[in-house]
Amino acid sequence: MLLIPFILLIHSIYSAIYPPDSFYRQDFKEVTGVNLPESAEIIYKTASFPDHFGDYTSVSIIKVEKLFYSSLDRELMIKGLTKTSEKMGSPELEEALREIEGKKTEKEFSLTQARGVYYYVAFLSDKETLLVHRVSW
Repeated sequence: MLLIPFILLIHSIYSAIYPPDSFYRQDFKEVTGVNLPESAEIIYKTASFPDHFGDYTSVSIIKVEKLFYSSLDRELMIKGLTKTSEKMGSPELEEALREIEGKKTEKEFSLTQARGVYYYVAFLSDKETLLVHRVSW
């Protein structure tokens, strides 16, 4: 009986350090305003540990179907993201950029909200890979 609370504690700590794919799918929805299709594959993911205010940084590299890829930019503009070539740096983003080294960025969108949240989406030139970056402070 005493083992159950211990297992739950270990699981919650592990999940906070290594969030599951559902965490990154939820971040995708927050950043883009649309649900990530079930067929999408998260090929890289990393996140900072939330601070005492709940703020964190997350980055994911996601492979999607070409039709979804080609229609996402319209959804981003509806949400208020604008085309950009600037990105907010973070250690998590630097790690992700090393993962996509050699691939070109076709277009980038970002949005900084007054409540201290930054969203960024990059479309890679293979026309099926997205890089999603979320920062809160």
